Amino acid sequence: MQIVDNQVAEDGEAPLSDRIVRAISDAIISGDLPGGAWLRESELASRFGVSRAPLREALRLLEERRLIERLPYSGVRVIQLTLKMVADLYEIRAALEAIACQRAAQRITPDDIAALEAMLAAEGEQIDGIERDRQRRLSPIRDFHTRLAEIAGNDELLRLLSRDLWRHARSYYHSAWKTLSERSRAAHFEHVAILEALKHRDGELAALLMRRHIDHSRAILERHIAEQDKNEASAGGQKSE
Repeated sequence: MQIVDNQVAEDGEAPLSDRIVRAISDAIISGDLPGGAWLRESELASRFGVSRAPLREALRLLEERRLIERLPYSGVRVIQLTLKMVADLYEIRAALEAIACQRAAQRITPDDIAALEAMLAAEGEQIDGIERDRQRRLSPIRDFHTRLAEIAGNDELLRLLSRDLWRHARSYYHSAWKTLSERSRAAHFEHVAILEALKHRDGELAALLMRRHIDHSRAILERHIAEQDKNEASAGGQKSE
């Protein structure tokens, strides 16, 4: 992927450093840059066709967003997923998306319901393919969840979710894709149940179902990380023997 190296954005485009941030974060989320991968400025500059100055600013922004980390005397690498990171993120995400459901229940319109029903129908049609091909990527997490946050009508809530929470969640999902592909069917029916509660304007039930939905994904991710840690510890023990 090449990004035109102009410090001045043209035609209303985002500043170059922001476009580099988006390109690198997309590579992290897609798994092209996996957790623990070392990031070298020369390689990134060549890969994205940019100079060092905007690249360094982009790396600083990515570090602020906790997608990468800088280690003393070692360099910069993609953040490696830990149990605490998942627990912290999903605790906040569950609380905020529960609020979104409560607000959405008060504001949802027949047109909103029809659009969400069409979205979930399309989602349901993809499940068999997702389960057959575990390398297939999940649909962006923003589809159903973002639409509910938009319906909620709280711009600050949407900003908080969109800026970091969903990006991190998508990155986490891709890191555990083979495990989470098996969850696609259950997650779909959880979406359907949330929509049913919203159709009846039952904000408390929709919020409860959303919390459970997010907690189920969190539990699977935590098991995935624990298994990875166990395997790495076992491999390290074998090497030292």
